[in-house]
Amino acid sequence: MDQVDESDRRQLRITRLLLYVWLGLGIIVGLVLCYIVYSAFKPVPPAPLFVGDLDQFPPNSINKQFVNADFFDDTSNREIQTLPLQVVRDTNGNFTVFFARSTRPEEAALIPRQCLVDWDDSLQTFLELCAGSQWTREGKYLAGPAPRDLDRFPAHVENGKLYIDLKLEKGVPHS
Repeated sequence: MDQVDESDRRQLRITRLLLYVWLGLGIIVGLVLCYIVYSAFKPVPPAPLFVGDLDQFPPNSINKQFVNADFFDDTSNREIQTLPLQVVRDTNGNFTVFFARSTRPEEAALIPRQCLVDWDDSLQTFLELCAGSQWTREGKYLAGPAPRDLDRFPAHVENGKLYIDLKLEKGVPHS
């Protein structure tokens, strides 16, 4: 009788061991499948967008640029194919790239050909003539109905070329 019990216990241990091995393999296979599915469907980060060669932007300058991009602007609540930009390069060679449209939804909906934000050399301010909003060279709000500072795109230089990331950074609201 003891021999039968010993044999049953041994078989039970082997069965449990096999159960744990198969369970472990099942978990590993499940994780691998999850990773494969995640990799297949995860969003691809947008590639940096070429704005121009560095020699187009001399130090201490402000230049208006239009670049082609498929970009959804949540301020105007629509897709934009042509981005109006104001590229500011300071005396040290650092870049700030502003989205050259008003921060008010009413005017933002009118871009890319109307209500653009332009640099006025005589006033040393950015102006949006549809509603009269004004901003400093640094994009800080000065006057008008605009609710915040100018929105900007992160910019970086690579191999003598200026690029922006299509991750719009909203301006700081004013009080």
